This record gives sequence, structure tokens and C-alpha cells, in this order.
Amino acid sequence: MNATCYFWKWADNDLPGKPLEVHAALLRGELHPALQTFDARPVLAAIEAMAGGSPPAERDEWEWLAEPANQKHAARFILLNCPRPSVARTMHEQLSRQLLRFGVTCFDEGFGMMGNWFPPKLNEFQSGQWPGDMRYDITADELPVLIKRTDPKSPNPYSILTDRRTHFVQCLAKGRRFVVEWRENYDRADFEKFDHWKAQDKKRSAVLKMPYTPTGIPAALDLDFLTYADTVRIFEAFLRGESRPAQYHWRNINAEI
Repeated sequence: MNATCYFWKWADNDLPGKPLEVHAALLRGELHPALQTFDARPVLAAIEAMAGGSPPAERDEWEWLAEPANQKHAARFILLNCPRPSVARTMHEQLSRQLLRFGVTCFDEGFGMMGNWFPPKLNEFQSGQWPGDMRYDITADELPVLIKRTDPKSPNPYSILTDRRTHFVQCLAKGRRFVVEWRENYDRADFEKFDHWKAQDKKRSAVLKMPYTPTGIPAALDLDFLTYADTVRIFEAFLRGESRPAQYHWRNINAEI
């Protein structure tokens, strides 16, 4: 089975770029306002190198072109057909390691969403309850509803909001409360370079002996369990591009990941 991927470059503006709308505009021969033209030549060279390094039986399955073909220095997009492994995430990660450095992003036509690790225009919201149901370029007024529907009884009761820098904030539903974490990735070519924090309730710390051991602490006192309002407040700060809200304690958990 082959994958069909489009590579384009986001424009340096604040206009939203929902992937399905961008894709439809490109198919009509239009450049969506959220996009800008880019030099496709180094991207095409990197794709050719990946194709050459693939198993011999798969090399003929790689096909690529830039559009317009006679303006590779100012292309609207690159179209790539390549083998899709059983786990699509593997293919996306392989492409991201080689192509993110050129400032492009990837839309997987078969799945109708951005490739894993490739940045959205503004943001991307996903829920563990509905894999593949990605919401792009959401606004602040959508957040309360999206977080509210994170069901603690579901097998994967989490939600994640990612921005264009590939930083993200995530929450895990625990009964009526949430565990909230915030990550900043510092190198798109190396996702081992990051800082990852867990939000904690400063008020609850006043009744616990510090440093504390989380084992056995009742939920009513556990610093890691935040309210729904706290969770929405943190997600909204992230959505606005602000720093981690100072009213919470942020414990770095890099060593635990």
C-alpha cells in the first residue's frame, strides 16, 4: 500500500490553514493564503536520497514532483507517493527526520490530516478517545468543550494541544480532575531535546510536608490533580502563546520520561 503526501510551506502570517481546505485549494490550482511558495530543490534532493536508500524492491514505488514543475525554486507544493508501512507513524517520522529542516510540513492525503511530527499552521487538538479525529487551528472558545468531553472512563482519557513550534500541552482525566503537562521541543530535527513539566497546585502544597512522596496521597490533596477550570486556563495560556502560568508550580519531569 502506498501513501500520497503533499509537502508545503506555511506562510509567515496568523491566518488559519485547515489542512483539508489548503489541500482543496491546491487541487484547484490556487495558493491558499496560509501558504507561501518555497524552493523545492533541496527537498526533492532529500526525497531522492531517501528513495535511493530504501530496499531495492520498494524503490520503484517512490514517485515525486514539484508543482509547478518548471518553477521548482518557487513551488506551491511537492507531491510524493511512497510505500506506507503497516504503522503510518513510522513513515511520518522517517520523513520528518529528513525534511523538517527545510521548513516544510506534510499532509497525508489518505488519512486527511497532517503527518506525525509535522507542524500545523496554528495548532492541532487531538483526543485519545477518537484517534485520527484531529481539530486544526481551534480558537479559545472551543477549548472548554473539547476538554470537557475528555472522558475519564475511556481507555485513553487524554487530550493534546500542539502548536506550530511542536510544543504541546496535554491533560489526562482522573475522575473529576486532570493531570496537566507542558512540553517545549527545542529542535525539530531532534525530539530528544526538550523540557517537560507537570503542573502542580501551589495551594495544596501548603498542607503537605515538602518534599513529598506522591504514593498514597488522597486525590483531595494530591498536587498533580487540577480542576477542570485550571486545565482550561493552562490550555488557553498555551493557545495564546504565553508562558506557563505562574500561579501553578511546574515540576520538571524530564528524567521520568
